[in-house]
Amino acid sequence: DLPIPLLPLSFALSPSPPKRCLNMPSDVPSKRKVDNIKEEEKKSENCEKIGEKKAKIDANGGGDRLELSRIGFGCWQLGCGGTEDYWGLEFTDELAKQLVNLSAENGIFYFDTAECYNDGKSESQLSRALESLDPKLKSKVVIGSKILPNHCDNVRKSLNATLDRLNIKSIDLYMVHWPITKKGMAHFASASGETKKGGLDYSKTNDQNIKSVPGVTKAFEQLMELQREGLIKHIGVSNFGVHQLKQALATGVKIAVNQICYNLIFRAPEFEVIPCCVENGIQVICYSVLGQGLLTGRYANVEEVPLYRARTRHFDSSINPKSRHGEKGHEELLFKTIEKLNTISKTSGIGMAQLALAFPLTTQGVRCVIAGATKDKQVISNAKAGLIKIPESVVVQLREATDELKEAMGGNIDAWQGMKEGVNTSRCF
Repeated sequence: DLPIPLLPLSFALSPSPPKRCLNMPSDVPSKRKVDNIKEEEKKSENCEKIGEKKAKIDANGGGDRLELSRIGFGCWQLGCGGTEDYWGLEFTDELAKQLVNLSAENGIFYFDTAECYNDGKSESQLSRALESLDPKLKSKVVIGSKILPNHCDNVRKSLNATLDRLNIKSIDLYMVHWPITKKGMAHFASASGETKKGGLDYSKTNDQNIKSVPGVTKAFEQLMELQREGLIKHIGVSNFGVHQLKQALATGVKIAVNQICYNLIFRAPEFEVIPCCVENGIQVICYSVLGQGLLTGRYANVEEVPLYRARTRHFDSSINPKSRHGEKGHEELLFKTIEKLNTISKTSGIGMAQLALAFPLTTQGVRCVIAGATKDKQVISNAKAGLIKIPESVVVQLREATDELKEAMGGNIDAWQGMKEGVNTSRCF
């Protein structure tokens, strides 16, 4: 078994989108950049020039290192077709180009997508947006995409489709999106789990159509072969628990990253997964860092949270038809915790959203956090968060404020599936 290291005390024990079509946001500033960024950098001793503060990830396999900006641009919303889709908006090419350019201009060079994001439309729209970049900026771009476990019986086929949609010959980072198990596949297995317009209905899961599960060894052997051919530069995984990481590593693959859900109100990965990653040289990329809007201070109570954003194990599954985890949740404790975080934000002088984005970067092993955006001001706010160095005293306060919720949620790193009718449905173990 892989040893789990003892972590420093400060780490281990210390304390809905608008329902309209978005062709162009109304609050887009007239200038492409924010003029005062450089002035703020000079004034702050803790700031470094945007884009220069890089996280270098050792891919464990020798050769070139994978460089990721501390803040990544989440591309799930790209290719979104309207109010029926998950993000409830229309994401036009014009808007995508605007936000991708602004991101790169402000040092956000990692772009994270997946074959299943809007049925490949995210990859396609990202490609078109990147074509508009200045060549010097484009040379710094790092692209990560993911393959569904359902497609891991023929990795080459999925990879070729991704490369075609992205219009590239080789991908920087290619990740297995969820563990290669029946549970990991079930959510993506049935066409019955679609909305009226063909989008994925995130309340559905069905394993009846799964005839076979791809072999883990065979899947990673295919990934390694494609890496040797130069089609993949770095291999990664996403949402893998400790056992699943060990199983993958046993194939001889060199795993560059494990991309996981990790934020101030979901610290489950701290129990086992992040320590395992640290021990094995697997660096961590974090998604859902803003807790799908909960950590922006946008929602004052549970009634204000849209159904799709209230699907996590924080919320009572019995009263949400879009939820599938089957647990009672911790709603009262959740909003009590958010209130504490709001207070810390005010006393520290650091905005709530920027605190949430910067916090995971204080955790050993975390090298990049992913944040989505639909407006220019969100891109700028995200970029600034990558400059923030939270004082240690504030980090302690943040951990203390969220410890009770951390313990209540437990070590299951699957935020959307848990104990349902006495059966553990978590996809991550």
